Amino acid sequence: MVKNLTQIGFWIVAGSVAWLSYRQARRTIFQPAKNEVFKVQIEKLQELMQLLNWKSDFDAWRASGLSTSADISMNSLFKTYAKDRFSAEVKPKAEDKASSVGMIVSPNATGFEKIVGPADDADESEKRPHHVYDWENYTWETFEVSSRYQEVVELLDEVSNNPVLPHEILSKVNNLQKELHDAAIRAAHDLEKVVREFPRHYPNRECLDGADLTWAHNMREERGQNLYIKLNELKQAIRTYLQTDELFGSRT
Repeated sequence: MVKNLTQIGFWIVAGSVAWLSYRQARRTIFQPAKNEVFKVQIEKLQELMQLLNWKSDFDAWRASGLSTSADISMNSLFKTYAKDRFSAEVKPKAEDKASSVGMIVSPNATGFEKIVGPADDADESEKRPHHVYDWENYTWETFEVSSRYQEVVELLDEVSNNPVLPHEILSKVNNLQKELHDAAIRAAHDLEKVVREFPRHYPNRECLDGADLTWAHNMREERGQNLYIKLNELKQAIRTYLQTDELFGSRT
């Protein structure tokens, strides 16, 4: 009996010491480590919010790089249209000279097409000049993207793979990533409608002189509305995680 009581007492004391040691470690070891992780989280979230400081639908469309991406794609296609239809060279105005840094490829892209060469046994119809596109029925194959769009994509990719950020925030970042891509796809479909109007607006070579594509912006349906909604959902998740309202008082 004495032996059993001694063992019971030992485990009670050992358990108590372990519990007290754990409580002390939380204050002396774990808490500073937690504070360091929190600092890293704050730094990354600040970087994210500085880039995504969008204040409206239009601001989301512009600051995400979607606006310049759409303009780059439209200018490139107009240049191709002028060359293809009229063998004419056109160039955009100085303010429209942003360059592409990449592209989104349509799932329906045709890829490579055959080029008939001297060694090909082709009939006369294949040798005749042909237009690059059926402009009246144009369907998009590539959507060129700007450096700003690529910058936003890369930051969201980096954040989404950050192991120190909580799941509830990463989930909203992933939603924003998907919406950014979906918005680009919708902008590409808007571009289809614009390009199909090229033959009507510019039916001959003379119409290209001083051509202004301002009318094309009125045909756009994608204007960043859903993108701005997803951003606000991300901001709310950050506020909830940081308990901003509890710290500084709830906003009415």
